[in-house]
Amino acid sequence: MHHEPMPLFQTRQLDEHTLLGLWTLTEQAEELLHALPPHLDASEFIHAAHPKRQQEWLASRVLLYDLLRHFTDKPLALHRNATGKPFFPEAGLHVSITHSPEMAAVILSSKYEVGIDIELISPKALRVAGKFLSEQERGFTAGDEQQTCLYWSAKETLYKLYSKKRLLFKENLKLEPAATCTNLLQGLVQTDNFSKLYHVYFETIENHVLTYSIDNIID
Repeated sequence: MHHEPMPLFQTRQLDEHTLLGLWTLTEQAEELLHALPPHLDASEFIHAAHPKRQQEWLASRVLLYDLLRHFTDKPLALHRNATGKPFFPEAGLHVSITHSPEMAAVILSSKYEVGIDIELISPKALRVAGKFLSEQERGFTAGDEQQTCLYWSAKETLYKLYSKKRLLFKENLKLEPAATCTNLLQGLVQTDNFSKLYHVYFETIENHVLTYSIDNIID
């Protein structure tokens, strides 16, 4: 049986400018290191990180550079800005990266700001729900483990999308179900001088919740 070098779970075209990639982490760090583009130097990270983190980090980078080929052949290096948001300074591309111990996901757009997050469904979010959910949101999640993980993940996605300064998950990020669509949350980022609505799409994949948002709502 032919073995693909990368178990790319899926690549999706979300719109004409935006791609999403998702894959399961099966390779070891050594294997992933060889799948990175030759112009990248991951050695500094590899020496510093725990082996499991190495695997997650490398898998997300391999996935990112696989998606990048759809946009450009240039040997781009990924940078982080002052708030930690990843970007390609010379390419005008928007990028968001997420990984769990079992999966990695990346969203890349040549036009829109983007955010993505993946979380393993576990009781962890329930234990801290009071810290990141408003009373209204606790009404929506109703103490359900999966729903609480979903709202945590959706707020992570909004946080990454906004990415300008520290936001309080409970006060500055608001979510509610969308009336028109079952796999959509209506998101609001609200600070003293900023207020904007976003659509946060979600789905459940292999005991994970995946959320992502594209800043393409025209006010």
